[in-house]
Amino acid sequence: MRRIAIAAAAVLLAATGAARSDTAFRTDGAATVTLAATAASGRVQIRAAAGGTQHVRIYNAGSAAVFIECGTVAVVATVAASLPVAPGSVEILGCNQTHVAGITGTGTATLYVTPGTGI
Repeated sequence: MRRIAIAAAAVLLAATGAARSDTAFRTDGAATVTLAATAASGRVQIRAAAGGTQHVRIYNAGSAAVFIECGTVAVVATVAASLPVAPGSVEILGCNQTHVAGITGTGTATLYVTPGTGI
């Protein structure tokens, strides 16, 4: 009976994806870029063309939250609608785009943005 329960649990984990392992973040060879975030939206290019890299690692080295967006050369971040990255924190996000934009509500912060894969 116990073997049947273990087998059933293994099948359930495999079906839900809970048994899979995630790959640690690694750079894809592209250089880390910096974005000097201020109260006006700014952007940096993180790769030459969309595709390939699926993630970015973002480190907020500042003392203010930075609100970010991924997109094309025209991407704009807003305090009202963009994703906040807390001061001193690191986030790994899906971003299969060419640029990252950032803005602070007040103050300034430096973001370090590294393209790569994994979480």
